[in-house]
Amino acid sequence: MKNALIIFQKNPEIGKVKTRLAETIGNENALRIYEVLVEHTHEIVKALQVKKYLFFSNFIENHEKWADYSLKTQKGNDLGQKMFNAIDQVKNEGADQIVVIGTDCYELTEKIIQQAFDKLETHDYCLGPALDGGYYLIGTRVPDKGIFFGKTWSTNSVFKEAIASIHKIGKSVTILESLPDVDYEEDLKSLREFLI
Repeated sequence: MKNALIIFQKNPEIGKVKTRLAETIGNENALRIYEVLVEHTHEIVKALQVKKYLFFSNFIENHEKWADYSLKTQKGNDLGQKMFNAIDQVKNEGADQIVVIGTDCYELTEKIIQQAFDKLETHDYCLGPALDGGYYLIGTRVPDKGIFFGKTWSTNSVFKEAIASIHKIGKSVTILESLPDVDYEEDLKSLREFLI
C-alpha cells in the first residue's frame, strides 16, 4: 500500500503570508514566523517513509532543499478545490492513502501524521481538528467532491462542516487530537523568540 503526504505551502512573499498575524506584529515578523513554521513542517516529515509532494501556492521553487519532494502547484478557485485536485492528482499517480497538511501548526508531529496513515487503513477519512474550528490535517483513500466543494473556508465551522459532509455520504471518519494553528499573535507562545 502506497502512502503519500501532500504539503500545501505558500510561496514566502512578504505581505502575502500570515496576513492576520501581520496585522499586529508586522509583515517582516509574519514572514519570519511563517519561515519557522515551514522549516518545522519539513523537519517533522523528514523521517516518514512515504511519497512526499509539495504543492506551492503560486509557483514551483526549484531548490535543493526540496529534493525529497515531487513539486507541484495548487490548482483551483479555493482551498477545497485545491485540496481535492491535489489529492485526485496524487491518487492518479498510484497513491492508496493520502494525507494533506499545511504549514500552520507548530505542534504537529511525525507521530500524529503517522497515526493518520494508520487510521486510514480502517477509515475512509481522517481529520485533525484545529482549535480555531478548522482542521490542520485531512486524510483519505478516495476524495469525494462533497467534502471539499462548496465550503466556506477560514471560519470556525470548517471542521464541523467536514464531519457532517462525510457522514452525509455514508463514509467513515476518525479524528486525531486537537491542535492550535498559528494565525494570531496570541497563538505564538514559544514562537515569540523568533520575532525581530
